[in-house]
Amino acid sequence: MLIHLSVKNVAVIKELDIDMKNGVTVLTGETGAGKSIIIDSVNMILGERASKEIVRYGEDSASVQAVFDNIPKNVTDALCENDIETEDGEIIISRRITAEGKSTARINGCVVPLSFLRSIASDLINIHGQHDNQALLTPSKHMAFLDDYAADGAELEKYREIYKKTKALKREIESLEVDEQTKQQRIDLLEYQIKEIAAANLTSGEEEELKEQRDIYANFEKINEASETAYDNLYGGENAQSAYDGISRAVSALAEIADYDPALRSVYDALSSAMYAVEDSSHELKEFNDGIEYDEQTLNDIEARLDLISKLKRKYGKDINEILEYLNKASAELAAIKTSDESLAELNAEYQKSKERLLAAGEELSRVRTEKAKELGAEITRSIHELNMENAALEVALTNDSVFHENGINTAEFMIRTNPGEPMKPLAKIASGGELSRVILAIKSIFADGVDTMIFDEIDTGVSGAAAMKITQKLVKIGRNKQVICITHLPQLAAAADTHYLIVKGIDGDMASTTLRELDAAERERELARIIDGSEISEIALSHAKQMLENAKKL
Repeated sequence: MLIHLSVKNVAVIKELDIDMKNGVTVLTGETGAGKSIIIDSVNMILGERASKEIVRYGEDSASVQAVFDNIPKNVTDALCENDIETEDGEIIISRRITAEGKSTARINGCVVPLSFLRSIASDLINIHGQHDNQALLTPSKHMAFLDDYAADGAELEKYREIYKKTKALKREIESLEVDEQTKQQRIDLLEYQIKEIAAANLTSGEEEELKEQRDIYANFEKINEASETAYDNLYGGENAQSAYDGISRAVSALAEIADYDPALRSVYDALSSAMYAVEDSSHELKEFNDGIEYDEQTLNDIEARLDLISKLKRKYGKDINEILEYLNKASAELAAIKTSDESLAELNAEYQKSKERLLAAGEELSRVRTEKAKELGAEITRSIHELNMENAALEVALTNDSVFHENGINTAEFMIRTNPGEPMKPLAKIASGGELSRVILAIKSIFADGVDTMIFDEIDTGVSGAAAMKITQKLVKIGRNKQVICITHLPQLAAAADTHYLIVKGIDGDMASTTLRELDAAERERELARIIDGSEISEIALSHAKQMLENAKKL
């Protein structure tokens, strides 16, 4: 149950704190006072999306905090699974939106994703607003209501699992079911591609090696001349003293005196190392020079090989590895096509068995739905009768489809008759707004059985007279076992409430600001008179309001 709501810097609300109570609570006020902002604030802590536009002008952020007690077990289990502790059966949910649009949600101080808030929201509060009206008036949504009432989750999950497998088999079969001409054309193409790639006999890294060899052959004269010059100067030139000879003589001269001083020993060791390094480098240059030979045909062969690789890259991949990967895929596809007739027969057999299992699962799901659809229709009808629509009847029309779909083999639609002798019509065809409000209240009262808190945003739209009284009686009845919070313009409902809050929009400095306060007995009389008579409150309206409050005590 919601026991406290705190709202700060949300739209025209600067700061607002509400202690929520048991029974029926109503919020009334002039149009535009900010009643809908209260609903928006509750939706924020239930994980609904909120834009930065809700942040009060001039403020850095907007925040909402709600305290709940008597938490349902499935919610406490979900919190425990996410390492969120509860104390004394209470949780505190907070949500903050910055002026930049950044959103942060917390439960008992722990940051949680909005998806988690949404996953537990339906077990904490059931909010009725215009969005819910649309869902109830949209036939495609009705099956979800029926499945929720029927508690057929296990049957539905089993059906959906088989449905996914059956659909996957169908896609696989369709991919193999091609005409013979198309199949042969594909075989010819794959065989040509496989032969072309295989004939090239490519190896990974080959292109890089060929490019290195090409660079050497293309620059043979420059490389040969430079390497020979380097060798001559390092080790054995005929026309110049080599570096090795000079270093060798220096090492020999220092060998006799190196032990006299550490500095000499250091120089001696360094020169010795240099001498060996020059000798090793010279030998490597010699081997390189002896091994390199310019061959124009070899260069031409390298260029031709690189051209072949480039041609294959344009067709099959950006490098040799991708070309070889394409070869493997093409080979696998060719093998699959050549054995497709055999595979297709096996898949078709498996598909038929899967369809049989799917039909059986669908029929079992349909059986449960059919049974529960009758119960649901009867229960909603009884609830409608309590709302001054004694001649109305609602049934859940369940039809079998000719095709399988994700939600089973049925479609469901709420059908209603508001007057005797009339045929059943889709719920969306109800012409009267007052009738629609009562039917929706009847449905919502049934589907919120497991929730302690119900919020109704102007459920009384288009209702007056005896129908208004019936709606009031229904909400009061619900309020005996649940916390019911109503935003209303209905004086009968306001009079029957256990708690009455007034929402007022005024001016704080130079900005609009919405405030909320609980009304005492005298204030309730004046507010009821305002709802009855408008802004000019007459003595007759005050007398009527007082009488309504007296009559409401009988409820």
